[in-house]
Amino acid sequence: MSKQVVFSLSLLLAFIFHCNTSLAQAPDILEILEKPGRFTVLIRLLKNTGVANQLNGELQKSNTGYTFFAPPDKAFSDLRSGAINSLSDLQKVELLQFHILATFVSLPNFQTLSNPVPTQAGDTSAGEFPLNVTSAGKDVGLATGVVNATIGSTLYTDDELAVYQVDKVLLPLDIFRNYKPPEPVSESPPVAAKVHESSALSLTGHGMWFSIGIAASVAAFSL
Repeated sequence: MSKQVVFSLSLLLAFIFHCNTSLAQAPDILEILEKPGRFTVLIRLLKNTGVANQLNGELQKSNTGYTFFAPPDKAFSDLRSGAINSLSDLQKVELLQFHILATFVSLPNFQTLSNPVPTQAGDTSAGEFPLNVTSAGKDVGLATGVVNATIGSTLYTDDELAVYQVDKVLLPLDIFRNYKPPEPVSESPPVAAKVHESSALSLTGHGMWFSIGIAASVAAFSL
């Protein structure tokens, strides 16, 4: 075998190894979200809609990277009952795509973005899916026209993907224009305490009348 052939084979093997290594090291959005254990609703939506496979596939070939905003289970539980289940399959996909930016953005670079920030959900120029970002140091706010959310922590970051936890589900204006948040639950005095007080009063009254009855009987007998 000539030296030229050996050299060519070496280059080919090196190329194949590099490609396999790159594929193995590519981030997986589901694995990232499964580790903390508080994104079960989001994971289920990503799987059922196919958005997880779509995002993972795009990460394999993207030159600009992606940014993903991840609401935890509590953020979904704070929504009005049926808010997500009532959506069509297309709307669920758009909701998840609204949480994705088709570029890698580190925390300091949020202040360089121009509003409205384009997401994977649709064209912001038509006013359908506006997302406005405010940044002051490490504090980043996200306004959708329906809710105002903040970035709480960084779940994952490298040169390809940034995943940030947000405190609310980012509800796009085009889908949730008529959405009304659930009414806050008002606190009322414990029912058990009221029952106890009433019972105590009733027992006291019966005891008083019982004592008066004994006293009257004793007086009549004496007479």
